[in-house]
Amino acid sequence: MKENKDKEVVILLNGKPFTVPPGGSLGILALGNVGVRAWKKAKKEWEEKQEKK
Repeated sequence: MKENKDKEVVILLNGKPFTVPPGGSLGILALGNVGVRAWKKAKKEWEEKQEKK
């Protein structure tokens, strides 16, 4: 799991970078534990960003 400068959660999916959406996706779920952890992190960061607005 990687994080870029914009605080987006990025993982490698089929060897290519994939930005994890806060709403999730079936592809993320198919990755198992790694995907779920990445989704939870993306969702948490999105919620924190919404609270600041």
